[in-house]
Amino acid sequence: MTTKREYRGVALWIVRDYLLKLGGTLVEKECVHGRGWKAIFYEGTPVMLGKLRYNTTHVDFEGDEASLKCLLAAFDLHMIRAGG
Repeated sequence: MTTKREYRGVALWIVRDYLLKLGGTLVEKECVHGRGWKAIFYEGTPVMLGKLRYNTTHVDFEGDEASLKCLLAAFDLHMIRAGG
């Protein structure tokens, strides 16, 4: 199973740290593997909202359905951000 996510205003290092906290192991600079899953993350094109510039981070998740369901439930809690 594969799923892709896009996050705005979240740096790559934050994504990496969350994935490591959720049991992953750093395989490459932008790739973390966990039990039954792997995640590859990379920068996208920044988004402009008026004068504000937001970076875009893409994460491609791959793994078995049960492992991804569990990982994404926990990962999504880390990715909750307050608006301003």
